[in-house]
Amino acid sequence: MRIAATYVINLATSTTRWDGMQPLLKAMDLPNPVRFEAIDGVALGLNGIKALQESGRLASDTNGFDRNCMFGEIGCALSHRGVLEDIVAKKLPAAIVLEDDIALDGVVGEWPRRFRKAFGDLPNTWELWYLYRCFDIEHRVERLSPRTVIPWTPQGGAAYAVTLEGARKLLSALSPTSSAVDRVYADLVKTRKIGAFAASPMLIRPGNHPSIINRDNPSKKWVDNGVNHPPEYWPEEYLAHLGEAVPARVETTMERRSLWRGVIEGVKALAMRPP
Repeated sequence: MRIAATYVINLATSTTRWDGMQPLLKAMDLPNPVRFEAIDGVALGLNGIKALQESGRLASDTNGFDRNCMFGEIGCALSHRGVLEDIVAKKLPAAIVLEDDIALDGVVGEWPRRFRKAFGDLPNTWELWYLYRCFDIEHRVERLSPRTVIPWTPQGGAAYAVTLEGARKLLSALSPTSSAVDRVYADLVKTRKIGAFAASPMLIRPGNHPSIINRDNPSKKWVDNGVNHPPEYWPEEYLAHLGEAVPARVETTMERRSLWRGVIEGVKALAMRPP
């Protein structure tokens, strides 16, 4: 499957972020970068929201959005929807979708090779591929290779690839737009209505710019001075709240070896004691 374009979602006023993306795009060596103008949810105001609801693009019920950052989430979701519409209209076989505040994970010079290796893991049936994700549920994830997993309920829409058929499915789920984009995607993934895979270790991580959506959101524990760095998986103490049983802990091979080394060293120390 050929990647035909690389979309970067960027507000018209965020020229600093666009400029900051240029060295990353060069290092990533991805095809045909496209600057896609984002929708500023805050600038929409109540009148803009009402107009979108009347047009049918935005759901009349907005309870699916976080009340602490509703306008930002609406703008973000509609921006991603716009990208998907462009992919479908142009009938691109596949495309990368990036937000403008990302960083490359790992050694920058090795990134293109890692990307190609991970991309090579994907089966022909893939429709959505997360280069970054957060708040997944670790014991539900299925590992396919050292580079690739099948996610469970991945959050985060900062970096992903999508095929034409995948774009059609995501677009359908966003019509009308009724919730944050990553929650809409996660619902499709969990119900296995889309062929989703994820890079693991991740290829992309959040950047260090203050989050436009969560900058003033006091409900987000992982936002520090506006910078959003959530964990890849929900910590165990949150699993019960999510309706997930805490899995029995399984010792890793490394932990077992360390335990046995300790036993052996203890035996040696006893043997060397004078009678």
